[in-house]
Amino acid sequence: MPSKPKMTQDERRAYSARMRGELEAVMDRAYGAMVSDERFWFAVMRTAATLDDRSPVNCIAIAAQCPHATRVLSSGDWRKAGRFPAKGSTSIRIWTPLRRRTDDTTAAAETGPRETAAADAAAEGEGRKVSGYKAGPVFDISQTDGDAYELPAAAPLAAETVRDILLTQYREWYHEDPEQAGGFDFTRETPDNAARILLYGHAWRRLPEADAALPGQHTAEVASAAHVAALILGITPGPAVMPPLAGIVTQDKKPPVHESAVRAIEAGRLVARAVTAAAERRRELAPAG
Repeated sequence: MPSKPKMTQDERRAYSARMRGELEAVMDRAYGAMVSDERFWFAVMRTAATLDDRSPVNCIAIAAQCPHATRVLSSGDWRKAGRFPAKGSTSIRIWTPLRRRTDDTTAAAETGPRETAAADAAAEGEGRKVSGYKAGPVFDISQTDGDAYELPAAAPLAAETVRDILLTQYREWYHEDPEQAGGFDFTRETPDNAARILLYGHAWRRLPEADAALPGQHTAEVASAAHVAALILGITPGPAVMPPLAGIVTQDKKPPVHESAVRAIEAGRLVARAVTAAAERRRELAPAG
């Protein structure tokens, strides 16, 4: 079978511009849904918890295209794992960094009008200096065939462990006893429920009220951050609350709901990572059996 002819440089640029435009349209639709559809806001938070190696902006993009994604890799990385995109599958487009020499003058041509939104994806790559972003193709495991693949999973934490770590951190970091300050009696709560209360308290501390301009926005972001953290830690979550940002227009290229989602996702991930790091230290310090 003859090989597919390679694209010329102009054809590559045109293709890249078209893919970038399509991804920008996906983001526009996603931002609209995030202020009008509670179910989609929940899908974004679930995606951010499940794919916590992906930037918040790319979690929004993935949720808009494949809301039940559980493991997302490029076709090359899937082939390294013995799998490949299934015939007829359509790739998910996300923002991926272009890494070039700083004196490469072609970089500017590859940078789209949404470069500021795409910049949130910078943490997903390392190496040479980022000169721009493109719409790169990835696939969820549900879109692939091949060898058996076990989804990576951290060692599960007992709800009691999560509760105890969160309680200790609250006392050490904020110099308050949540039972006294909040009027809780955790001996009367199930470990899951106590952990949910504490996750909300930690999220409240990590999200400054001044960053949320509208009434109810801060509370929604806190609830969503606690939701993300609970999902990551394997705790039955409370509700993810959509912020009241419908109809809000600003001069920024990114709508307010973008920053609201980023704050909630990043805060939830930080809370969860602090717990898992503390749990790992406990394991290291535990005497060998």
